[in-house]
Amino acid sequence: MATTPGCGQLAGGKFDYATASLEDKQRYLEAKAKNFSRGFNLTKGGASEITSTYIDAATDLVSITMQLKDPKLEHAPVGNLGPIRDTILKTACTLTERNLLAETDFNMRLRFLKPGGAKLMTVEVNGESCAPYMA
Repeated sequence: MATTPGCGQLAGGKFDYATASLEDKQRYLEAKAKNFSRGFNLTKGGASEITSTYIDAATDLVSITMQLKDPKLEHAPVGNLGPIRDTILKTACTLTERNLLAETDFNMRLRFLKPGGAKLMTVEVNGESCAPYMA
């Protein structure tokens, strides 16, 4: 990663996503996705697995797809997922840097699939969806 101010680094070593080069942004987002994946795998203990990760710094997007393994979730009614979605959103928002959410077009898309592969839900983590948690 660049180390001179104006190339994605601020004094003190903090990464400045808004001014970083596209290459530095891509590396930064790849590291974020890798850290998320590592933490997710540790906390979920085999109850689900990450099946794909897509990172595009040109559009400020990180998209992560997770497949749940619990057979009971195959018939989970989508209408009852509001509280779970809210918990996932709040957790993701509080773990994402405030400046990344507030000052950029960053969007993390978390897709959850049922054990058979059908879509269960998608959670969008961005400045707008995280606004209630950044007050």
